[in-house]
Amino acid sequence: MKKVTQQQIKQANMETVFRLIQTSKGASRASLSKVTQLSPTTISTIVDDLIKKSIVVESALIDNPGAGRKAITLEINNGSKYLIGMELNELGVTGTIYNLKNDPFITKTLLYNKKNHDKDEFLRLIVDLVRMLVDAVPDKTKELLGICIGVPGMLDSERRSIVVSTPLLIKDMEIINKLSLELPYPVYMENESLLAAIAEKEHFKKTTGPFIYLNVNKGLGVSIMINDKPMLGVSKVFPEIGHMSLDVNGPLCPCGNRGCFETMVSLTALTERTLMLMPEYKDSVLHKLTGSDPEKINELVIAQAVKLNDPLALAVVQEISRNLAYGIVNLINIFNPEVIVIGGRLSHLGEVLLASVVDIVHERALAPFSQACSIFLSRLNVNNVSAGASLYVLNKVLEEQI
Repeated sequence: MKKVTQQQIKQANMETVFRLIQTSKGASRASLSKVTQLSPTTISTIVDDLIKKSIVVESALIDNPGAGRKAITLEINNGSKYLIGMELNELGVTGTIYNLKNDPFITKTLLYNKKNHDKDEFLRLIVDLVRMLVDAVPDKTKELLGICIGVPGMLDSERRSIVVSTPLLIKDMEIINKLSLELPYPVYMENESLLAAIAEKEHFKKTTGPFIYLNVNKGLGVSIMINDKPMLGVSKVFPEIGHMSLDVNGPLCPCGNRGCFETMVSLTALTERTLMLMPEYKDSVLHKLTGSDPEKINELVIAQAVKLNDPLALAVVQEISRNLAYGIVNLINIFNPEVIVIGGRLSHLGEVLLASVVDIVHERALAPFSQACSIFLSRLNVNNVSAGASLYVLNKVLEEQI
C-alpha cells in the first residue's frame, strides 16, 4: 500500500475546508471543526493561511448559541481574484474567466486560420486570447491567479509539452515553457478529458470506487479517477482507453491500430455512418433538416431527428450506442467502477443513447460489477473542460498554501 504523506494529508484538509467555505453559507471556524472533525487549532491554521492569500475573507458575525461571543463567518473572496480556464480544439481556443466559486462570467473564442494550421498559430491564439480576457476584466486591481489549458491528446508532464494530439494534428509541441515567456501568470496544461472529469465530479458525492468519464467529441478521451485523483501509468500519463481495440478487423486508426474505441465511437464515426446510410433512407427527415448538405450533419441535427422518430437517425444512434456499450463493458469488467459518465458532444443524443447503452451493458458485463455501477449522461450544460481547468488552477493555488 502506498503511504500517505503528511503533505498529502495537509493538502486534503486544505481542499476540504476550502470546499466547505465555498459551498456553505455562514461557515465559521467552529462549524468547520465540527463538520470535518479536525481540531480547532488545525482549522484556524488552514483558515489563516487562506485569509493571508486573500482567498477567504472574514465576514459578518453570527449568533453562536451556548457561547459567550458571536462567531465570525467565512466567505470566498470573489472580489479580488479570478482564474482562466481554456480549451484548445481543432477549431481554435476558447477561454472563460471564473471567480473563486467557479462561476463563469466572461467567455471568448478565437479561431485559427486553417491555411496556417501550425504550432506557432496555436501559441499565438492562446496568448492573444489570454490578453483579450485580461483586458475584458473591468476591475484592473483583480489578480489573475493562473491559467489552465485543456488539450485533447497525450501530454508530457515533465517536458510540459504535447506528445501527440490526433484532433489537433500535431506531435511533439512544446507549449508551457514558451507561453511562460509571453505571459506573466502561472500557466498549466492538462488533458481535456481529465479536466472535464474534474468539473463533472463536482456534481457527484464522493465516490469510493473508480469514477470514469468518457469525453466523446471528434475523438474519445477517457479519464479514470480513484479517490478523486487521476489514475496514471508508470510513464506518468493517462491510460489511452480511446485506443483500446473493439474490433481487430475494424477501421484503421491514425495510431496504426484497427477498430480503436475512438474510431468506432466519436462524432466522426457518427456523421460518417449517417452519410453512408442516407442514400438508403430517401425519406429520412435528415434530408429536409440539412437540405441534403453533408456539412450540416452533426450530433445536434441527428438528435433532433431522433426526437422525430426518424428511422435513419435511430439506426445510427443504435449502432453508435452498441459500440459505446461494448467499450463500457470492458471498462466495467476491468475497473469495477462506481460511476461512469458519458460526456462530450455525443451526450447531446440524450436518453435514447443512454437507454440503449445501459441495456447492453447489463446484458454483457459481469453482473456483480454492472449492478454496482451507475451510468449517467453529463450533468453539465456549460463548457466542462474550461470549468475543470479553472478548478485545476484553484487546486494548484491551494497546494501552494501547504
